[in-house]
Amino acid sequence: MIKKILSIFLLIVMMLSSSTGAYAKKAKTLTQLERREMETRFFDTSDTDKVIKAAVNTLQDSGFIIQEIEPNLGYIRASKSYKRKFINKGRLAGQSFILALYTAFAVFSYGSTAYYVTDPTRRISNELHEKTVVVDTNVNVEQFGKNKTKVRIVFSQKVLQNADGYSYVKSAPTRVLKVYEPKVYQEFFAQLDKSIFYEGI
Repeated sequence: MIKKILSIFLLIVMMLSSSTGAYAKKAKTLTQLERREMETRFFDTSDTDKVIKAAVNTLQDSGFIIQEIEPNLGYIRASKSYKRKFINKGRLAGQSFILALYTAFAVFSYGSTAYYVTDPTRRISNELHEKTVVVDTNVNVEQFGKNKTKVRIVFSQKVLQNADGYSYVKSAPTRVLKVYEPKVYQEFFAQLDKSIFYEGI
């Protein structure tokens, strides 16, 4: 019976490890020039004030809270947060393996070491629990030439969770990454274009 339990948990560990490797292969590395091109758009207007106002409206329509605006510098900083599952498959696999060992020990000791399974069980539960995700964004608006305005926006995403994966109090980011998916930027600039049109530019 013990061998069967251990075999099942080892199989889970192997599956999670292979899934993590497959996920890593899907990540695409962009060059600095490719990132800048994706983050930047040019609009046929020289009225930067109205573009800034349109950018603020676009961010607010997308659920962002404006943190800072510097009109003279053409700078906007905003953020939003939401809940989402972000599972560290390596940590989940490790805790599952520990849980399997403690379960085996508990069986061999006729339950006298059963309390050891509490810690990995809570860690696994926390890993499967939804995390708080904070998205920060910086927008720079500046005149380009005589009749154009350049807008560059950078999104960064932070998953908040204590480093040990144990506490439900999300006190520090354990995963910080820039959002480089082209679709995110395409959608923002499409909405910004509409907002600029509504501003009567």
